[in-house]
Amino acid sequence: MAEPDGIRVAHLTTDEFAAALARGRWLLLPFGAIEQHGPHLPLATDLLEAEHICAAVAAHVQGLVAPGLPYGVCRTMRNFPGTVSLSAATFQALVRELVAEYVRHGARRLVLYSGHAEAAQLEALREAAQPLVDADPTLVVLVVGPYAFLPPIQDAVGLAGRDGHAGSLETSTMLAVAGATVRLERMPAIPDRPRLSRFRVLARPEAEFPTGVRGDTSKVSRELGERTVAHVVDELARLLARVEGQGTEW
Repeated sequence: MAEPDGIRVAHLTTDEFAAALARGRWLLLPFGAIEQHGPHLPLATDLLEAEHICAAVAAHVQGLVAPGLPYGVCRTMRNFPGTVSLSAATFQALVRELVAEYVRHGARRLVLYSGHAEAAQLEALREAAQPLVDADPTLVVLVVGPYAFLPPIQDAVGLAGRDGHAGSLETSTMLAVAGATVRLERMPAIPDRPRLSRFRVLARPEAEFPTGVRGDTSKVSRELGERTVAHVVDELARLLARVEGQGTEW
């Protein structure tokens, strides 16, 4: 589907941007990471997914999508070549200033969508938004992570409890979003999610997943990726419609 004109903030003029925010349009901000995703996916996987999802949802709801932030908090994958991690404090401060600037220019409804699932990143997004919402409770800020809407897809294809980083759903999604960046012939055969420590703080967490993959890779297909993207876009667009129309998420 062709992308409609006027959804990307970076492509607007100053007057067009001001007019769009004056109409109360949703503003979606994509957040990613530069992080290893196994031998078969690009370092920018999380950013590419987030930008694609945000642009598609913006098209559905006549919203705007801001330029993506490529860097994030990557503690678990930090020792793999190519992973570039910010501290949670730095990331939180950066996000707070970015969101505050958009609010200063008139944004009233914002979605902070992270393609990166690290808990520290999602918490930093919430912590960044909290003081702004406390100062102005009329602001609407949603923080959404990449797994928010995936359980029905995981259940339907037998990946519940088996899916994970650079596994079947993420690889399939990348085939649909940016297929030319996927080195499918290099994908390791991982039949199940590796057992991972829940409680221990590890200096070398990658020892538990030396391939860089933390999920089953047995169900990869472009069709699954297209189905996943369509489901996430539809669910997020529905969420925004509920919040806008009813003032609640349900």
